[in-house]
Amino acid sequence: MRVVVEPDPDPDATYLEQRELSERRASYRRGEFGLLRVRAEAQILIEGTVQTLTSPGLSGLESDLDEQDVAQVAGEEWTALRDVLKAVGVPTKQLPLAVERGWIERRE
Repeated sequence: MRVVVEPDPDPDATYLEQRELSERRASYRRGEFGLLRVRAEAQILIEGTVQTLTSPGLSGLESDLDEQDVAQVAGEEWTALRDVLKAVGVPTKQLPLAVERGWIERRE
């Protein structure tokens, strides 16, 4: 299992069109930050085939978000993936209840 932090594949920055966010919108347009997606994933073997199961994921996070906030979202996604694994009958007793920072993978 791991948590992946990657560029949002379908970013929706329309929230930045609000008048009070004009400075933030300008920063976004200058490329000073982007939008991210955070999701947890696990590869499991089902009937001899490796399958990748993922948490629902959270998209639209600003890339300059504080690392503590990213870690919090990563933890929520980790918990969601544990629930997915349980739902399909994968034992989770051996899996830690909380994500460790070393399991958070940043992709460009």
